[in-house]
Amino acid sequence: MVRELTELDWIATIVKVAALILGTFIVYLAYKGHKRNSSEPLLYVALGFALITAGTVIEGILYVVLMSDLLVAIIAGTAVTTIGLVSIIYSIYSAK
Repeated sequence: MVRELTELDWIATIVKVAALILGTFIVYLAYKGHKRNSSEPLLYVALGFALITAGTVIEGILYVVLMSDLLVAIIAGTAVTTIGLVSIIYSIYSAK
């Protein structure tokens, strides 16, 4: 069961790929900072941004590629993104 991608599907895919590239770069920078400074909070920042990036990609894959219901894709992506935000909040409060 394959459906034809619409113009909006292509635009969404391009935006998701851009988010993946930018998110991956932020994760790389945060992880590099963690290694350079032995900073545990930066490790949680890297994890948080990795999860936020994964959330947006998961949402796109579920909806465009796997053709799941839009609401299911939004819920799954938002759940992963929320865990990423919690990780970033934890990094802020755990910094000493």
